[in-house]
Amino acid sequence: MSPEKQEFQDLNQLQMALTKQFTDKRFLLVLDDVWNENYDEWENLVRPLHVGALGSRIIMTTRKKQLLKMIGFDHVDHLESLSDTDALSLLARHALGVDNFDLHPTLKQKGECIVEKCGGLPLALKAIGRLLRTKSDQEKWDDVLNSKIWDLKNVGDLCADWKTIIPALRLSYHDLSSDLKPLFAYCSLFPKDFRFDKKQLVLLWMAEGFLDRSNASMSPERLGHEYFEDVDADFVSDACRID
Repeated sequence: MSPEKQEFQDLNQLQMALTKQFTDKRFLLVLDDVWNENYDEWENLVRPLHVGALGSRIIMTTRKKQLLKMIGFDHVDHLESLSDTDALSLLARHALGVDNFDLHPTLKQKGECIVEKCGGLPLALKAIGRLLRTKSDQEKWDDVLNSKIWDLKNVGDLCADWKTIIPALRLSYHDLSSDLKPLFAYCSLFPKDFRFDKKQLVLLWMAEGFLDRSNASMSPERLGHEYFEDVDADFVSDACRID
């Protein structure tokens, strides 16, 4: 493919350009975390790919099993959840900075209960781990375990995985300070998988008046950069995944 950036007036021009690039060439196309179930849009997507050489492959990840049936994927690998041991290790790594609970035996049982609530899903475990990071007091872990947020209601057509992940993300959000909550809730206005530019995002926060702090000892722009660093960039990307 050409490294030059190209702009197209319509879908037809884009398809013609892709057809020219793919003709008689082997390619590997990876589509990660796909949700779109519109059959016509899938037809438009793959039409230029039919001219590729024998041996070309498309790898797609999705939580929508019905989507795979609809578009005729004939080889499906089902990814299993993490084992209890690996899930516990992942939680310990993000919450305590170690690979196991050997140095924190009083928290191990609570960690096992959190793993069960998260269903062994890495995204949920990482979110809870960030929430509990460096916090080794048992009361904080109990607060997470006993939170009513786990009793998720009104989740619509979300798949089972997201019914587990979203409470974990909400717990992380509710743990933010009152200054940080509106900043990162604002990120949910952007499309899923939107790539944030820190400088532009801080300017948007300023335009919305989120950084007008009368008691702040620094400029609004500097304050915005400080706030951005207070929460991992991973949490920013997670926030835009919540509808």
